[in-house]
Amino acid sequence: MAAPAFDKDLIKDPRVWRMAMRVGPGALHVILYSTVEDNSLIYREISLDPNAPTPLKALEEAVYDNPLLLSDFDKVYCIVETSVGYPIPSPIDNNDVIEEMIQTTDPEFDGEIIVNDINCRNARIVMGVEKDMAAFLHRTFFNISIYHHLTPLCRYFLGKHNRGNSRRMYANLRQGALDLLAFDNGRMLLANTFKFSHINDAVYYILATQQTLDIDPSNNEIMLAGDTALREELTPVLRKYIGYVLPVIFPSSMFRAGKDSMRAPFDLIVLPLCE
Repeated sequence: MAAPAFDKDLIKDPRVWRMAMRVGPGALHVILYSTVEDNSLIYREISLDPNAPTPLKALEEAVYDNPLLLSDFDKVYCIVETSVGYPIPSPIDNNDVIEEMIQTTDPEFDGEIIVNDINCRNARIVMGVEKDMAAFLHRTFFNISIYHHLTPLCRYFLGKHNRGNSRRMYANLRQGALDLLAFDNGRMLLANTFKFSHINDAVYYILATQQTLDIDPSNNEIMLAGDTALREELTPVLRKYIGYVLPVIFPSSMFRAGKDSMRAPFDLIVLPLCE
């Protein structure tokens, strides 16, 4: 059954509400929440038409079919899941150098290059958004802030869970994808996304990454976030190889915003906490 449309009558005064969106393969995820009222959060997953001429056309149709999304919100955030993006060393701040890096790794890319600060000692994240997609987002949503899908995860885990001196790894599980992050005393060791079709593939990526980073699985921990069913499937397998496999505690402030938050993608939920 399709999710009900975001009708304009759903919210009385959008000026005291904020909207966070996630544009990913096949779906637009949206959360709306009031800045003055608890238990107000609304989450919807809006399917994008696979038969649309282009992914951008599918996104446009989804937005225009949900007129509330065009309201004058207090703030608008947007995660764009894109393959054009990766961490770069913090000292690299020359736009020409960053553009050259993008063109070297993705020579066919033609669009807007965005650099996200992640409050990290040694890294930032650079991303590319296709020209027409970037133009639509800026034209449609006033004062929108655009982020790579790894940015909110990096900000959240660095700010909330990485205050010790030991190396620590985090895995955010999504259907068909695994976001892996590793930090050491506020420094990024890794931030990458791996596609997988079977849970054993996710196990392989985690263990191979630990070996690459020289992380001793018997004495270190990995913290799991994201899709509940995937976490429940992955946890007992990982515990055969890793000493400490722990769940990421769901952020209490977003739970207070509304129980609907439990169904939303984890990167989308923590995004408003990292501003």
